[in-house]
Amino acid sequence: MLHLDEKRFAGEHVLDFQNGDTIFREGDECREMYIVQRGEVHIIKKTPKGPLTLARLHKGDFVGEMALLESLPRSATAQAVGRTRLLVLQPGGFLLKIRRDPTLAFEMLQRLSRRIRVTNEKLLDALNQDPSKETLRTILQSSEFDGGQK
Repeated sequence: MLHLDEKRFAGEHVLDFQNGDTIFREGDECREMYIVQRGEVHIIKKTPKGPLTLARLHKGDFVGEMALLESLPRSATAQAVGRTRLLVLQPGGFLLKIRRDPTLAFEMLQRLSRRIRVTNEKLLDALNQDPSKETLRTILQSSEFDGGQK
């Protein structure tokens, strides 16, 4: 969770959303990153079996960092739950913010590390329970540690 004191994000653009509003859609080309100030955001991925909620984000959580850092289309859809307020960070502003406040980068790295750890734990649990172990084993063996090489 990122600390949201007023000084840290003074001057940043803020967006308000109502329950059910789409913040961005899977495949969108936008590159902004958002930090939840109020409300909740659900991250939803299209699958052959229907939509799958990947995450529920709350105050201090961030979303959109993948598109911001990698300049790739959105990998999932973000939807507001309840009245939601988000801080908006543009790529250039994000870099400037990190230069001025390196602890922001450290806090983000901690959160990203936790996300990876939790995902790995869930994959390992599924690997121990699911009969299609080979698919999960392949996912684990070709994780982010291969540098994105296929």
